[in-house]
Amino acid sequence: MRINEESIRAFICVCPAAGALSEIAFFLKGLGGFSGFKWATPEQIHITLRFLGDAAPSFVTRMDSALSGLGGVRRFRISLAGAGAFPSLARPKALWLGVSEGAPQLAKLASKTEQAAKNSGFPPDARGFTPHLTIGRARQGSAMTDALALALKKAPSPSWECASFVLMRSVLSPSGAVYTPIREYPL
Repeated sequence: MRINEESIRAFICVCPAAGALSEIAFFLKGLGGFSGFKWATPEQIHITLRFLGDAAPSFVTRMDSALSGLGGVRRFRISLAGAGAFPSLARPKALWLGVSEGAPQLAKLASKTEQAAKNSGFPPDARGFTPHLTIGRARQGSAMTDALALALKKAPSPSWECASFVLMRSVLSPSGAVYTPIREYPL
């Protein structure tokens, strides 16, 4: 893989299958009326395994090589259930859908990608891994309303077979992040 740009903002993730993505996108469309939050677009929906941040192309190339040789994780089922917020519903900064099935396998995959990142020269991720799918981010001063809390209780519970994970490039823009797959790795 040859990358010629000066710096690459990247992360490793699992993307929902088309049917699950459709369910999540339909749910997000219904949340669009709640102001104070920036809702994810269908193109932005994923479960982050490891955020890499801005890196030199040589680090991303090393990461790609390390991920290509990653083994020990087989295909598995992911099911989403419930919604919540970080750090809490009372003070939401990020709204998410939780993982009810596949959490141990996602944690194993995240651990393997963390090791690959360290082996590729990235600093350790001090945050740890919590399996979730971010659906929105609070704008400055936004608060949870009773109506939004009720809407989140109606979150969908899609399920899909996780057959791969992706090294994703992220380009920040005023209208939101644009994600482009660098490479997809089958399980």
